[in-house]
Amino acid sequence: MHIETVSIEFETGNKEKMLQSVAHHREEMAEFEGFLGYEVWLKEGARKSTVMNVSRWASKEQFTVWMKQHRYFHREMKRTGGGGGSELVVTRQTGSYDMIEV
Repeated sequence: MHIETVSIEFETGNKEKMLQSVAHHREEMAEFEGFLGYEVWLKEGARKSTVMNVSRWASKEQFTVWMKQHRYFHREMKRTGGGGGSELVVTRQTGSYDMIEV
C-alpha cells in the first residue's frame, strides 16, 4: 500500500473554504483505479490552522496517474481565475510512504 500526505497551513478564518477544497479531492480520487481511502485531519489554532490530507493507494504508480490529472485541474483553475483553493495556503508540506511489514 502507498500513502500520500499533504499538510496545509491556512488562516483559521478560511476554515470552511479550505474544508470545501479538500472535500473535492475525495470525490476526485474516488474515481481512480487503486484509490483505497482518504482522511482529513484538522488542527485548529487561533490564527492559523492545519489540515492533514492522508490518501491511501494500492500502488505509487496509481497515485501518480491521479496526481497528473490533479495538477491539470489546478492549472485550469488558475488559468480561469478559480484558484482551486491554492490561494488559501500559507504553507504546504508533502510526504510519500510505502507500507511495509515488520
